[in-house]
Amino acid sequence: MASYRYTRRVAFHETDMAGIVHFANFFKFAAEAETRALDALGLLELPSPWFWPRVHAEADYMKPLHFNDEMEIDSSLARIGRSSLHWEYVIRVRGEVCAVVRAVCVRTGKDNVPAPYSEEERAAFLPLMKETSGG
Repeated sequence: MASYRYTRRVAFHETDMAGIVHFANFFKFAAEAETRALDALGLLELPSPWFWPRVHAEADYMKPLHFNDEMEIDSSLARIGRSSLHWEYVIRVRGEVCAVVRAVCVRTGKDNVPAPYSEEERAAFLPLMKETSGG
């Protein structure tokens, strides 16, 4: 699986008066897709002893999303760090890329200290690893 695909429609309340999705909602779409991807792999443990605060987030916008557009969000991991996950979400409508969102989260305990992944935990994330070209 090099990524997990989540499909849903844009809701009216996610748009502005022109019917275009507000830029901040792309981060919400990414977070929603991440939750679905982790759940599909059986990695969503609630309640969890861990926290995953975002330490970096960015987005590139190519085309607007509108009310009722059916979007496909492909979630993948660009990198698995010692205690971090480097996510990439590609948001498409009718096959066209509308936005690419990237976020880095770090697993911590309640003490807010980074908590490294074990080899078994790292292996569990591998189905989401983005395929890279060797060149």
